Amino acid sequence: MTWTRRYLSMFLSLAAFFSALPVGHPVAAQDLVATENVTGGSSVFVFRESRKKPQARGAGGRIGVGEAGGGGGGAGAGGRARSSRANAQLAAAAQKRRAAAAKKRAAIAAANQRAKLSNTLTAKAEGFLDNNQTDLAITNYRAALVQNAKNTRAAEGLSNALTAKGIEVAGETNNEAAITYFTEAVKYDKTNDVAYAKIGAIYDAQGKNDTAILNYEKAIAINPEYSMLYAPLGTAYLDAGDIAKAEATMKKSDAAGVDTAETRLLKGVLHFKQNRNDEALAAFDKTLELDSGYAPAQYYRGQVFDRMEKSVQAIAAYKSALALQPTYSPASFNLGVDLYNGGDYNNAVLAYQETIKNDPNNWQAHANIASTYRQLERYPEANAEYKLASTGIKTADLYSEWGYCLGKTQEWDKSTARLDTAKEISPTAIDTNNAGWAYYNKGNAETVAKNDTAAKEDYAKAKTNLEVATQKDPKLDAAYLNLGSTHNALGEFQLAVSVLQTALGLHSGWTIASNQLGVGYRGMGDLVNAVATFKQVVALDGRNTFGLYGLGEAYNASGNKKEAKKVNDKLKKIDPTLASRLDNVIAGKAIDAATQQIKNKVKVPINIPRPF
Repeated sequence: MTWTRRYLSMFLSLAAFFSALPVGHPVAAQDLVATENVTGGSSVFVFRESRKKPQARGAGGRIGVGEAGGGGGGAGAGGRARSSRANAQLAAAAQKRRAAAAKKRAAIAAANQRAKLSNTLTAKAEGFLDNNQTDLAITNYRAALVQNAKNTRAAEGLSNALTAKGIEVAGETNNEAAITYFTEAVKYDKTNDVAYAKIGAIYDAQGKNDTAILNYEKAIAINPEYSMLYAPLGTAYLDAGDIAKAEATMKKSDAAGVDTAETRLLKGVLHFKQNRNDEALAAFDKTLELDSGYAPAQYYRGQVFDRMEKSVQAIAAYKSALALQPTYSPASFNLGVDLYNGGDYNNAVLAYQETIKNDPNNWQAHANIASTYRQLERYPEANAEYKLASTGIKTADLYSEWGYCLGKTQEWDKSTARLDTAKEISPTAIDTNNAGWAYYNKGNAETVAKNDTAAKEDYAKAKTNLEVATQKDPKLDAAYLNLGSTHNALGEFQLAVSVLQTALGLHSGWTIASNQLGVGYRGMGDLVNAVATFKQVVALDGRNTFGLYGLGEAYNASGNKKEAKKVNDKLKKIDPTLASRLDNVIAGKAIDAATQQIKNKVKVPINIPRPF
């Protein structure tokens, strides 16, 4: 048995009795989580800001939400109404284009036999297109262009046919499969405003603002009469953060006399972006007057209420948005945030689950639900969600919380790895302390498993981290507590006493540190101070089982069995099982295996009492 193991055994012979004991002193600060129920002693994890740090809401979400659901959520009935009105205007424009093209047919004559055949195929294609047989029209237009690549009549007709096919494929949900048809349509006719408009709408639904804006602008430049495109273009500008262009587009819409749910929503969001809360609410209310099923208006009402710190009204608005469009993930996300911040963790979990179901790559939702599971002490579920969140989020906060939860499930190898990552991202005193906390507890686990070499290595890593933490922040009491516990685990009792006295100087009356100080004095053989320290703990908290046991054992070791029995009488009323163990120690019946080895192989110095 090594020298280190001897003193570890003596330390653990006391500490192991407290492996299931509750915290003796309620830590005041929310960012400290102290524990005395980890085998081997005491330790403190420090949350980077607060273990109940409020979660952040979505930054407003996309205004031009997609009609298809999932991702950014769907626009619901309002989105379908918008799509129908725009499609009606686009269909009329497409009809006008075909009528204009028809006037050119008589003026085109074939120059040769191939041109004649090309013209014949073109005429055939036109007939198919007029009868809405789009696929046959496309086939014949392509054949016509094979015969005569310069057949502008066929090229224009093919562009129109491809546009018709694209509109059919896009449907009411702006299916992205239609992009292929519209892209080819503008290849054959660069003045095809309808194709550009639909390309913009599809990219808008996907949240690709830059591409949507580019194509909306091309459509309007070709055909300024597209007044119904002002609202989606304005919302795309807002989503891109260009408020000035959004306002300019809104003015054009007003000048064109367009008054729809979409334009009123656009006005409301402009007011929202300008912090004009009352005007924003009024605009959203008017939106709902025109279209009571317009989910985005309810969502933005929730955003305004959140800003005004009216969480009850905000929650109601988000729920209304979801009643209209259950797949509207921005609303369920913000609902989860408000419920979490209000302490309603169970319902927050349900809201985040809906968000993730409809938007599985929303990494922040995964991180938020992980934090919510942590608050509910559902640590395995928290760990699974932190792992998913780490796909898209690489922050010290995430890895710190994840490392803590892995510790709570006794996965110390993973816990140390995650907390090392947090420390690499943010090498602060707190993150360094937490890495030390994990290595200390990992050492305790290795000691229990009798992996002495591994335990010593882990304690050494804990010690290094915690010494650095105290250097980075000389006022971080948790780092001194953890360092003192580590010194005790290594049998460095004099160092433990010194460090723990510093911890108590920073955090007076801290029973978890006082208990560790008592262990340090006990290890040094200073029974007078060990008794005095444990007495202070019991005076502060008469139900502190760690303190009572330590006091009774210290009295017994000093030969004062009478006082030891008095203390044990008090312990029996709180924890009969632990009191029974102390009874055996007092009676000389209880000697653990490690202590027996020391007695058999090691001559205990006179100034150090034999371990119990």
